[in-house]
Amino acid sequence: MLGIYLHIPFCAKVCDYCDFHVLPAHERLFQEYTDLICAEIGVFEANHPGLLATAQTLYLGGGTPSILPGHNVRQLFDCLRDKGVDVTKLREVSMEFNPESVTEESVYNAMACGVNRISLGLQTFDAGLLKTIGRAHTVERGLSALEFLTKIDGLQVSGDLMFDLPTQTLDGFLADVDRLSDYPLNHISFYGLTVSTRTVLGQKVSKGILKVDEDLYEAMYMGGVEILKGKGFERYEVSNFAKPGFESAHNRNYWDRGEYAGFGPGAHSYLGSRRFYAPEMYPRWRDYVKAGAGDFAAADTTAGAAENGLTVDALTADDKLAELIWLSMRQARGLDLNDLEALGLRLMRNGFSKWIAKGFLAETERNVGGVNHRFLQLVDRGWIFMDDIVTDLMNACSNLE
Repeated sequence: MLGIYLHIPFCAKVCDYCDFHVLPAHERLFQEYTDLICAEIGVFEANHPGLLATAQTLYLGGGTPSILPGHNVRQLFDCLRDKGVDVTKLREVSMEFNPESVTEESVYNAMACGVNRISLGLQTFDAGLLKTIGRAHTVERGLSALEFLTKIDGLQVSGDLMFDLPTQTLDGFLADVDRLSDYPLNHISFYGLTVSTRTVLGQKVSKGILKVDEDLYEAMYMGGVEILKGKGFERYEVSNFAKPGFESAHNRNYWDRGEYAGFGPGAHSYLGSRRFYAPEMYPRWRDYVKAGAGDFAAADTTAGAAENGLTVDALTADDKLAELIWLSMRQARGLDLNDLEALGLRLMRNGFSKWIAKGFLAETERNVGGVNHRFLQLVDRGWIFMDDIVTDLMNACSNLE
């Protein structure tokens, strides 16, 4: 399966915790950016004729895609249609929105272009916390955006929250989860804060101005999981929960190591067992596109090499194994041991038996395509220790005799 990702790097305000390569929105850049990304898409299509037409999902992320004026959003979709992408036949067309840019005009314009799924970045319903993490919207604006979106027929809506924020309490986060899940949503995500010293918030934490209580992480995560389970949401990935049948097809393709083509500053692609990404800083990306952009197929396969600014991550056998285990274990369905055997590998039981004994890891069997497959899955507190378990599984791999 092929997915298409469009990165829109603009934000009305860069959040204090954000370490992505985004920049404050300057209206003078919107048209230039749109023209450039369409040119980048054109180069890709010329190098890979007909490939984009095979895509099954489209995702507009950022940054804040909803900050783009309507005519620029329409231009992006027209560009894709010109390259053979029939948006009306895609399984899923997602677009990220922030509450401050949710308007009738922006939403209905996106839907007219083909968007059928919106991911709304709420983060919290606590006014003090919104200020602490530097969000641009108020609680009231978040609630009005949520109420407006969930009343639109035929639109799938996902809500995003964050936890383990500075000054956030356990009761406060669980109240956020409970409140959000009372809305008629079919998908919810929540993510633990990652503190980066490159950010405004990270600097405050390193200076002791703000403190993150890491001891609350497990209680917040496990408590949130239980609330959503009681509301009919199934955890299908470590941070993602959906009503049955409403899992994100685009994101699941990432975790299943499917192929995808990314466009925009720093957007990553995965084709033919190689990963590629364009320059992350906007000025460098602009120069990269104006210079003709890189050829995904012809780029040097040496790890870290660049072709006209296009950086290539050539995956070794160990890299592919690490991705298989890590991306599989972060999903509820777990690691298919038959996939390892197909690579000529097996897991030495003594390398992970302690996790089974603790009740953090389970062995299951399921019929897949008429063949019995064995799986390893995270259970209970195993989700908290996922990184440690994945490391042990990697170390437990050995060649089949």
